[in-house]
Order: sequence, then structure tokens, then C-alpha cells
Amino acid sequence: MNNFEKKYKGILLNAFKNGTNRNDRTKVGSKSLFNQSISWNLNDGFPMITGRKIYQKVFNTEFDWFINGETNIKRFKDNNVKIWDAWADEEGELGKVYGYQMLNFNSQSINQLEAVISSLNNNKDSRRHIISLWNPSELEEMALPPCYLYFQFFVDINNNLNMFVLQRSGDLFLGIPYDIALFSKLLLYISEKTKLKANRIDLQIVDAHIYNNQTESILKYLKTKVYKLPSYKYNNKKLTIENYKFDKLITAPVAV
Repeated sequence: MNNFEKKYKGILLNAFKNGTNRNDRTKVGSKSLFNQSISWNLNDGFPMITGRKIYQKVFNTEFDWFINGETNIKRFKDNNVKIWDAWADEEGELGKVYGYQMLNFNSQSINQLEAVISSLNNNKDSRRHIISLWNPSELEEMALPPCYLYFQFFVDINNNLNMFVLQRSGDLFLGIPYDIALFSKLLLYISEKTKLKANRIDLQIVDAHIYNNQTESILKYLKTKVYKLPSYKYNNKKLTIENYKFDKLITAPVAV
């Protein structure tokens, strides 16, 4: 049973039926829900939604960009991925966004990724296995403030590595499926570095929304079939997805 995607579809439907109508930065308009939760376990398969197709190239490219602390969209251009085009300047720069804050927080050479891996290796019971991307002192130097902004890790009694993610804002239809895949790759990456078993991810989205120009696409998706999650292998920083079955290709416009 693909309970992960059934839960995701339920949140989408709830946003469509009961979301609060809100004006927003994009001027498109949206319907929002407060504080929505999605959980999944990597032992059940890789969490790519199956009712519509998503592209591994997109989240692989964004993950590599993130993990390397890059601020330019050159990597996306090289892979013909356009998700950041609308926000980059003429030189392709986005400013001190996501990966920059992870590897060089506050421009002070604070590498939070290395610190978390070290703390997990040396003090697995710590309550301070944290990566924070929200930096008020440098928000003005970012094309967009980070939407996913907090990761905390927990090692359970069986040496399983679990992760909690806090997201201030989430485009449920277009953004969240790719964010979920990226978070899963991050957990797999850190689990490999720490020799712990990647297990459960809990995601909290404070403002979970759909845009008014996505309605037709969302209604199509809500009627699609849900399939078993694909299996996967992760070794030496390489993710291989196997048996990914999806129902339809459904597109929607981006609200910029």
C-alpha cells in the first residue's frame, strides 16, 4: 500500500476544498492550509509520487547543487532544468541561498553538514544534530528566502537514522514532491557517511498551499491511480531508482 501518496493526495484535496484564500507574493493567488504533516519510511521504497510523473533529473540536479553549496544556476542550465530560471539574475546568481547557508552559514565558514555528520559519528544520542538554513542577517542577499529551513536528526535504539524537516512554505503540487525526494537523498547521503540506516522522515509544512492557476492539473491528478513506490539502491553517493511506475504526465504553470 502506498500510504505516503494517499496522505499527500488527501492534503491536496483538503487544500482545494478547505484552503484559506490568500493573496501572495506572486499575485496569482492561492489556497493555504496551516501546519500539514507528511511522513514516509525509506524502507518502504523511494518516495516519488506515482499518480503523475516526476523527473529524477530534477531532484538529482537540485540535490547536487544543494550539497555543494552552489549559488549559481549553471548546474541546472547544464542539465536543462529550469526550476530556478525565473529567480536568477543575468549572471545566473541566486545569492546566499540554501546550500550556501548549509556549508558557509552567515559567511563565517560554518559547515553545518560536516558538523552534523561529525556529531552523529561521535555522539549519536545528542539532541543537537541540526542544520538550519534560515539566516535573518542575510535574507536580503537571497533571491528567495529558503522554503525548507530546518533539519534535525535522531538515532533510535536500532541505529536507524531519522530526520525531521520544517518547511515554512510549500507549493503542494509542483514543489513538495521534489522537495520530498531531495530530503530523502539528504538522509541517504548522511546515513552513508555515518554508517547508520536511513529510516523515517517527518515533514511539517507551516503554509501548505496550491496556486489558483493549478486547479485543472490538481483535479486531473486527484483522479489518477496510485502505484507501489519504486525500489532503490544507494551506494557511494549514487541513487538508482528501479521499477518507477506512474499513471500520467500532468504539468502546471509555475507561480513566480
